[in-house]
Amino acid sequence: MNKYITFVYSLKTSFVEKDLATLKLLGYTILEIQSKPHRAFFPFLWNRKMELIKSLFFVCRSKAVIVWFNDYHAFFPLLIARLFRKKSLVIVGGYDAIKDTELHYGIFLKNGLRQTLARWNYILTKQIWVVHKSLAEGCPTAFTLNNTQSGIRVFMPNLKTPIVEVPTGYDPDFWKLERPKQPKTILTVANIGDKRTFQRKGLPLFIALAKRLPDFKFTIVGATFMANKTNTLPPNLTVLGKQPPEALKALYNTHYYYFQGSKIEGLPNVLCEAMLCECVPIGNAVFGIPDAIGETGMLFQGISDMEDIVSFLEKPQTNIPNNARKRIIQRYHQELRTNYFINILET
Repeated sequence: MNKYITFVYSLKTSFVEKDLATLKLLGYTILEIQSKPHRAFFPFLWNRKMELIKSLFFVCRSKAVIVWFNDYHAFFPLLIARLFRKKSLVIVGGYDAIKDTELHYGIFLKNGLRQTLARWNYILTKQIWVVHKSLAEGCPTAFTLNNTQSGIRVFMPNLKTPIVEVPTGYDPDFWKLERPKQPKTILTVANIGDKRTFQRKGLPLFIALAKRLPDFKFTIVGATFMANKTNTLPPNLTVLGKQPPEALKALYNTHYYYFQGSKIEGLPNVLCEAMLCECVPIGNAVFGIPDAIGETGMLFQGISDMEDIVSFLEKPQTNIPNNARKRIIQRYHQELRTNYFINILET
């Protein structure tokens, strides 16, 4: 039996690492093609050259080709997979199903080579996974609030490639409450390296809430973009860099609320992890956030609902129910994603 998988990605994010670990546990040997993003001409061409060469060597040996995110790095592996009649899968996380002119974000933003290749990739692959159905069908709330267009089938209504909703999975044995929570504490986590991401992740609203609620302690994790701007922030707001899993779990454990203010998001890993650690979730009602939170916390619609968020936070705090944790275990347990991999690879 062929136990090789060609696995293609640009950045080794936490969800990429989890899928790699899952495939290895299933007994597969991973042939990795990593192409870190480059805008400079020669590094860009070098990436495409290496993708082609590695694909020619790897794909013929592999049972399937799996690509995380649809972008330049996906084209040659998917083309070679089609030529060798191999199974192929593109996993869509958000950027690859979006057009937002205000934030200048999304693969469908500009007509040109990048969008053309992305459309071909969706045709070439045998199957598409989206972490939330809104990335296939579109999110009307995001369009109403921010004029954000979304959904692969919205941009490509005649696409015949099957699209399947396969959420990312989470380990409840690791992400769990292990210490007392501190009252009046609220946390948000995001990899924020530039102003566009700062806006997209809803950090302006989070900072506005910190100014509005001086008796609360607010924490931002992962905001490298803000490293030199802390002197302009309110005194009750702490900014931390990227944290390893154990340290991040400790922060989830001690914070009472978790805030997900993203304008654009597939299914936020950090939100689900925080809910497993029994944080009370507060989230913008776009894309996968409402399905993750359900009735276990509070949903709002953009910055215009700030006073409603303040009212929610100022309510007397009681013992935290573990409804949030139960919801994530039921809907997004890591075993569910593992079963999807088994189904596509073994049938």
